Amino acid sequence: MACCGPAGEKLVRVAAIINMRNRAAGRTGLGAVMGSKNLKAIAVRGSQRPTYADARGVKRIAALGATEYKTNRGMQELGELGTAGVVLGQEFAGGLPTRNYQAGTFAHAEEISGERLAETILVDRDTCYACVVRCKREVETDDAHQVKRELGGPEYETIATFGSYCAVRDLAAVAKANALCNDYGLDTIGAGATIAWAIECYEEGILSDAETDGLALRWGDAQAMLAALEAMAFRRGRLGNLLAEGSARAAAQIGPDAQARLITVKGSEAPAHMPQVKRSMGLIYAVNPFGADHQSSEHDTSYEEGSGERSLGWLAELGLTRPMPATDLGAAKVEFTLVTQYWTSLMDTLNLCQFDWGATWQLYGPSTVAQVVNAVTGWDATLPELMEAGARRVNLMKVFNAREGFDRDDDKLPPRLHEPLQGGVSDGVRVTEEEIEQAKDLYYRLAGWDVETGNPTVARLEELGIAWAMS
Repeated sequence: MACCGPAGEKLVRVAAIINMRNRAAGRTGLGAVMGSKNLKAIAVRGSQRPTYADARGVKRIAALGATEYKTNRGMQELGELGTAGVVLGQEFAGGLPTRNYQAGTFAHAEEISGERLAETILVDRDTCYACVVRCKREVETDDAHQVKRELGGPEYETIATFGSYCAVRDLAAVAKANALCNDYGLDTIGAGATIAWAIECYEEGILSDAETDGLALRWGDAQAMLAALEAMAFRRGRLGNLLAEGSARAAAQIGPDAQARLITVKGSEAPAHMPQVKRSMGLIYAVNPFGADHQSSEHDTSYEEGSGERSLGWLAELGLTRPMPATDLGAAKVEFTLVTQYWTSLMDTLNLCQFDWGATWQLYGPSTVAQVVNAVTGWDATLPELMEAGARRVNLMKVFNAREGFDRDDDKLPPRLHEPLQGGVSDGVRVTEEEIEQAKDLYYRLAGWDVETGNPTVARLEELGIAWAMS
């Protein structure tokens, strides 16, 4: 059953579609799309087993992953700590977004880390169907922020957006925010980042007490963060209606000072992987058709010298053989961004989990994807042919945007991401507009798109067999 909750019914712009009580199609406001159509839920009941062209082949590939898990320490840690396990690594690198992306380090990172979660409020590990990793969290709290285990536990992005983004150090409060989002049907990234934006605006006097209905939005105030979230979900009061529009539309109502504090691309709030320390994230955030997204390409740290034979070997299967530092954004890194964008687009097309199927540290690599597709379908598809399918999806999304009036000017980062970070190991680090613009030139040429408009050319669409999309 896939359903929208009160947030979708109230047309909150960051509403999500929820299934299994704690799984979300979170980004881009899909819950509000359901709400706009008066559609509460879609329920499906199956009564037959799926058939495969080569059932033995499918079982063999499944067994490979189960065997790999026993020796893959990175995947074991994902199971033990969930994605929350990267909190301290991000902090160490200066890439944990703090106080609405003003800083890359949070003094209380350990208190909201995956390790702290596992030691305190974790009661069990949940799993998607038949997955050996079991990376999903079930948490319970007995204090004022009571959380039911069926509502799940926070992922890394949620810990960051409701934690370090808002300077909140209370892990139970972050878990409560996650539970409320799952219960009400909200995207945790969009909701948490919008509240962080509002806190900064209130702290700077850009939002008044009248506009917040008297709620004092302060850094580190967990109660205020949760109150703002409740108001957003139900469009309660002036503050609730403002936040329910998402930070970009809300800032447009307030004015230039509020807009200067946005971390949005194409109206979508940025996730918790910082372009300042992972340069290709800046490029993919800018050019991605549906806004800033950390799952639309592989991350820079997997393409550095020393990333490991496995990671570099699998990326070589995609033709990527020129590893670069995480802070590099030259030609080799642009190629890495585009090729792995096609790769992750293929993962979405095939409905494969990027934590199990990837090109770096996961259980299965690129060549295995072709094997499982062929075992399921009976096709004789090659990896290059499948990668072309990923490219078609990216191009079709871009054509849709072009039809709606988007062009190169919309492929840009907000001013906040060009400002130097404050404090910690990434103090003073920033991404310049010039390096993003130069990278965009390279990206458009490599993608076969028009450099002036940033949109696909007819020749490229013909090459992909989708020229009909221009009509």
